[in-house]
Amino acid sequence: MANNDAVEVVLEFDYQTQDSFERIKRKFEVITEKYSLNHHYNELMYLVMVKNEQIRVRYDAYQQNYNDDLTSKEIAKFLLTFKESETNPLFQLGAKLNVGTIARPKTESAYIKDSMIAKWMTQLIYDKIESKDFPLGLFGEKLLYDLFGNDLQSNEPINLNKLRAIANNSPRTPTIRYRKLWVELCSYLQPYLNEQTHIKADDGVLLPDAQANLFFDILEMIGYVDSNSITSAPKDYMQSMFSKHASITTL
Repeated sequence: MANNDAVEVVLEFDYQTQDSFERIKRKFEVITEKYSLNHHYNELMYLVMVKNEQIRVRYDAYQQNYNDDLTSKEIAKFLLTFKESETNPLFQLGAKLNVGTIARPKTESAYIKDSMIAKWMTQLIYDKIESKDFPLGLFGEKLLYDLFGNDLQSNEPINLNKLRAIANNSPRTPTIRYRKLWVELCSYLQPYLNEQTHIKADDGVLLPDAQANLFFDILEMIGYVDSNSITSAPKDYMQSMFSKHASITTL
């Protein structure tokens, strides 16, 4: 769409809350002003929001899968510690309460020091998980499958080898998957920038500096990256990401 053909675009997306959407709109006004793209605000905003809605489904799925892995590991480690301590007379059950803040936690602890009471209470938890008698989704989507496979009707006891394998698992943050999605979003904007704006990529240039800086600002606007958490210049960060994850099919 040419500059003088710009029309008012009414954006209706399922994007968190109205307040967060309004915040993004205001930030994008600043970004388009910064790069002298004011006349392309509507078109670029539409493209960003449309593509972000598409990749957000996968982004959230990757994040949920990672969170489920962490939960499974945490629960498995707890249950395994209990099973391996059944003959230990010093077994205790503890709980911690944060009486500070998330940024500055300060904990207070309470313990059941009587071994018999602690084991009895923990056994109740173990039995509930083994019998699959707990609220659906409480432990995410993976713990039951990891422990019992597809046979959720089975009355088999928890397999300690499986429990140990889950407890010893080291879930990896899906950083590469995230970055591929970010490159996919930015690559979706490139044809419009190249064809309709002054921020173009010359032939043979994967990602020019101006586009790299613009893309970083867009990703930071959405909340995917943070300029305070990277050690390189934003354009270098984006160009490195594109060199690793961009493909001809996405450009």
